[in-house]
Amino acid sequence: MVALSSWAGENWFNVVQTAGIIGGLLMTSAAAHREAKAREIENLLTITDQHRNLWGQIQNRADLLRILQPDASVLTKPITVPEEIFLNEVIVHFQTGWQLSKSGAMISLRDMELDARHFFSLPLPYAVWEKTKNSRCRQFVRFIERALGK
Repeated sequence: MVALSSWAGENWFNVVQTAGIIGGLLMTSAAAHREAKAREIENLLTITDQHRNLWGQIQNRADLLRILQPDASVLTKPITVPEEIFLNEVIVHFQTGWQLSKSGAMISLRDMELDARHFFSLPLPYAVWEKTKNSRCRQFVRFIERALGK
């Protein structure tokens, strides 16, 4: 008992300092975790807002209605400039969602794959995809191609 008391008397400052460092590290870790969660929620709100704005354009613009038609033909009526611009915006939006999904945030990669399979199997999105995929991120291209069963 005397040895412990003697040791504590000689090392009290080191013990307090060590406890302070450990406490500081725990508080920093908790703050970093809270900030990461807040950032994830902010990302979710941002991408939801972008999603709503993007898809709201189809409802408000008659020149984009053909994009979601499964029987649209690019042979009888080529893709228009507004359709191509919109579809490129959608592809960028898909890639952003894919990147967030890869990091474990928000939507699962499986859900993204199902969405991609449905969307890119439509004639107009598929045509723009084929035209532009060589200028896109290789990993994203592999993801979409895998979703399409290629």
